[in-house]
Amino acid sequence: MNPFQHLAAPIAAAYPGLEPDDIGFGPPPNLELGDVAVHLFQAAKKLRTAPAKLAAALAGADLGPRVIEAQAAGPYLNLRVDRAAFAREIVDAILASGPCFGASGLGAGKRALIEHTSINPNASPHIGRARNAMIGDSLARLFRFEGFDLEVHYYVNDIGKQIGLLVLAAADREDLAFDQILRLYVEANARAEADPEFAAQGFDLLAKMEEGDPDTRARFRKVVDLCLRGQLGVLGRLGVAYDCFDYESAYLKDPRLDPVFEALRAKDALFVDDEQRLVVDLVKIGYPQQKRDAGRFFVLMRANGSSMYGYRDLAYNIDKEGRGADLNLVILGEDHKTYQRQIAQILDNAGHRAPEAVYYAYILLKESRDSSDSTKMSTRQGNVVLLSDFLDQATALAAARVAEQCHDLSPEDQRTIAAQVAVGAVRFSVLRVSPNKNVMFDMEANLSFTGDTGPYIQYSCARIQSILRKYGKELPQIPAEEFPLTTDAEWALLLKLADLPNVVAGCLNQRTTSPVAQYALETARLFTTFYHECPVLTAETPALVQARAQLCAATRQTIANALYLLGIEVPERM
Repeated sequence: MNPFQHLAAPIAAAYPGLEPDDIGFGPPPNLELGDVAVHLFQAAKKLRTAPAKLAAALAGADLGPRVIEAQAAGPYLNLRVDRAAFAREIVDAILASGPCFGASGLGAGKRALIEHTSINPNASPHIGRARNAMIGDSLARLFRFEGFDLEVHYYVNDIGKQIGLLVLAAADREDLAFDQILRLYVEANARAEADPEFAAQGFDLLAKMEEGDPDTRARFRKVVDLCLRGQLGVLGRLGVAYDCFDYESAYLKDPRLDPVFEALRAKDALFVDDEQRLVVDLVKIGYPQQKRDAGRFFVLMRANGSSMYGYRDLAYNIDKEGRGADLNLVILGEDHKTYQRQIAQILDNAGHRAPEAVYYAYILLKESRDSSDSTKMSTRQGNVVLLSDFLDQATALAAARVAEQCHDLSPEDQRTIAAQVAVGAVRFSVLRVSPNKNVMFDMEANLSFTGDTGPYIQYSCARIQSILRKYGKELPQIPAEEFPLTTDAEWALLLKLADLPNVVAGCLNQRTTSPVAQYALETARLFTTFYHECPVLTAETPALVQARAQLCAATRQTIANALYLLGIEVPERM
């Protein structure tokens, strides 16, 4: 939605070859310069003239009855407009679109596939891995919001040395519970390091799994599914869900890899090394040569014929490619960059297309500023901050603050709001940061109802809902002809509301929702300014009361739509 786009028509009509889309509109740096800034760079380039010269020429042009004044400011054209008329259009569009406002239908008729999280089924997820799930889930919401037919996939790593050791350690444990898995996994790894025979038994069990032994497969599936159900329960507390679960064991001895191997052999890139492993020399298929041959060799199979993770991952990527999605994304930690480039190189050599990777950095907690997820948190060693414990702590702190703010609510309502606030605090603090930057999470600061936090934005929505309850009657969905919203505070808020479709479209192109988080925060701040400067229920005239109440409703809807993309719920009260 761009309420000013029709102002481009007379400009385009005056210059043959110019299209309305060549002219951009946005807020000026400050409202003293004008109500709307016209961006002329693209138009001037197309017309082969200087933007400042074009702006000067347009300053005297007739841009329609809603333009009161036009002034050139270098390469820009600043307009004074009929604020009330544009305000009515903006609020009308938001109230009419409701939960769809902000979407432009960019994914209509297109299919998308997103794979994310894929935690090894050997422990409860830790907070470091939660960033993968939150980024993947927010992107899934974004693509669905824009109309894509989307599948969200979870790759279940149900085979491998570590899973084999866990299955071995879990033998005869009929009473095994999910919360015991991490301790058992740590003990199994410690024992394997100290006891070569135990480690060898794990490899033997893995070989039986690959050979298709029914009893062994049943043992693996029992432990894996127990762990998977527990992990999904924890991730579900964050609002994360999946459509498809793809088990790694389904890609053992996959015939779709035969042509891949032939393509490697054709370039003499496949060989057996001194340890009798099947290895790819990636340099021979175009992988850049690096010092000490870093990343050059990619092992596909062990000496005993069992496959490595990369072998199965190649088959899985071919399987996903075969699903025919227009867009195929995978969310990965930044430590997977080299591995993913290796996978992509092998696939490309065989005529396949690797998924587009979205990488993310780590979550650092306030008390471990010098650590990273890869060094501080190790599932194998057991030194992790479990996501379930982290959410419990956040919810307890949120509950204390909700009790102070909402002491008149029932304990059940307080618990519901506390859970929404805790998740909102966690998701906002993580998703507002660009994926390529580390997240520094401060529990106390991020759960504050004031400042740059998710709860502050949620509180703004609850405040709006309180105003609408006090309005006391049904609010018309269609703004009246008399719509007297003209103050700077109202206009700044209206300009921000109208910008959501542009923000969403940009996020789609950038593969990140962090700009949505910043947008929601800025919108909440502008509403706070409006709230303090523009009385709603005690406004001077009935028409102004209704117009401001409708602006409140449009603001709440817009923020709620932005928070939906971030996976954050909007409490009715706070």
